[in-house]
Amino acid sequence: MKKTLWLLLLSFIAGHLLLIFSWLNGGLFRYVFSIGALLIGVYFFKQYDSLKLRIWFIVVSVFFYLLLTIIYTMIYVATGKIPILNLVPPGTDME
Repeated sequence: MKKTLWLLLLSFIAGHLLLIFSWLNGGLFRYVFSIGALLIGVYFFKQYDSLKLRIWFIVVSVFFYLLLTIIYTMIYVATGKIPILNLVPPGTDME
């Protein structure tokens, strides 16, 4: 149980750091998040020697990265920060 909770927690943090790394546009500051994810992976690999847990760590981290990307994209689209469709409601264009 304890191993599973650590796996989920560290994978969630690593996935989130990878998401932040991929969304920042420029500069050297974005690499801080990549190094953070790498250090979390090194920490996890030092703590748990099982090949099965290491594979699950990578799989769950990628899963959290993809899931969080979808969630944040949906939030940005819903709040209008990323316009996907610029539809005008009928009757509002009176020219």
